[in-house]
Amino acid sequence: MSSDLDQQLATTLKHHAGGDIDPAPIVEHARRRGHRLRLRRRWLMTGGTAAACVVLAAAVMVVPSGRAPEGVTMSATALVLPDAPGQPGAIARPEAVGADPGVVHFTTDSLISGASSATWSAGRGVESVEFRGPTGQARFALARSVATLDGLQQTLSSAGRPQPPTDVRVGGRPGVAWFDPSGDRKLWFVRWQPVDGLWAQLDIYATGRDEATDAASRVRFDGARRCVVPFRLRSLPPGGRLLGCSVTLSRSDHGSFDEASLTVGDDSGRWLTVRAQPVPGRDAREADLVAGPYRARRQGSDVLEMFVEPCVVEAFLKGWGNGYTEPEGLTVLSGYQPVRDLDNPDTW
Repeated sequence: MSSDLDQQLATTLKHHAGGDIDPAPIVEHARRRGHRLRLRRRWLMTGGTAAACVVLAAAVMVVPSGRAPEGVTMSATALVLPDAPGQPGAIARPEAVGADPGVVHFTTDSLISGASSATWSAGRGVESVEFRGPTGQARFALARSVATLDGLQQTLSSAGRPQPPTDVRVGGRPGVAWFDPSGDRKLWFVRWQPVDGLWAQLDIYATGRDEATDAASRVRFDGARRCVVPFRLRSLPPGGRLLGCSVTLSRSDHGSFDEASLTVGDDSGRWLTVRAQPVPGRDAREADLVAGPYRARRQGSDVLEMFVEPCVVEAFLKGWGNGYTEPEGLTVLSGYQPVRDLDNPDTW
C-alpha cells in the first residue's frame, strides 16, 4: 500500500507545493464570528436600557433555559456526539462512510478530551471532526477515496512547503506521514487505510512524526456516533433529501451548542444549507417575507434569515448552496422545528 500512497501523495504535494493555505475557511470563520457580534451589537443598541435590563435578568436566570450557569465546568463528554445504537463502525461497514449524514462511523473520545470545541460533519462522501483547544488545532477526516480527501480544503495554517512523505504505521496498518513548516511548529499529515476501502487522514500540529502517528492511532473505527443538530427540517422541496450534517460543540459558560447546519439537495445537483446559531436577543430589523409560521428577510441576494428564539437561522441559496430559488428556500425554512434543550445533544 505504501507505494500507492507515495504515488498519490506525490501528485497532491506537487499540486500544493509553494502555495499558501486557502484563506476561504479562515475568512468564512471570521465572517461568521463578525456576523454574530454585529447581531449582538445591533440588538443592544436598538433595545435600549430596558432591553439591557432584560438581558441581565435572563443572564441570571439561565438554568431554566437549559444553559449552564457561569463558572460551571463542562463535562468531559461535552464535545462528544451521542451514541448511534445499532450502527456499525467503519471497519464493519466501510461502504457506509459518508453515505448517511446522520452517522459518524468513528470515535475520537480520547483525542478530543482536552479540546475546547469540536466541529463534527457527515455526508456527501466524507466524515470529519475538527477540534481546537489551548494546545492547538487538528482535523481528522475519513472517506472512501483518496480523491475525496485531496478535495478537502486545508483548514490549518502552514508555510505551503510540504516535505516528502515517509512510511509509518498507524494501529498496525501501513501509512505515510509528511509535514509542512508552520512557524516554530510543524503541521503533520498522517494518512493511512484503517481497513481496505477506506482512507483516513489526521492533520495536526505536533513536535514530530511519532507524536503525530500516536495521535492518529487514538482514532477508533469500531463504533459510531449520531451527527445531530438541535432542529428538524419538516418541509423539503420535491425530491429533496438531507445530504449533510455539521455541528459545533464547545466548552463554554454560555452552553455547549455553538452552531449547526443541514444541507438539503436532490439528484439534479441542487442544494442549499440551513444554519442555526444562538444569539442573545432578537434582531430588530424588519422581516418582510413569510416562511410558514415565521417571518424572514433577505440578507444580501442569496441568503434568507429569520429569528427563531434563541437562534438566528439562515438559508444559503448560493455559496453554501446551488440552484434553489428563494421561494424554495422559504419553503425549507417554513418547516424549521427547533428542539427544546439546546445543550443536551442526547435529546436532539
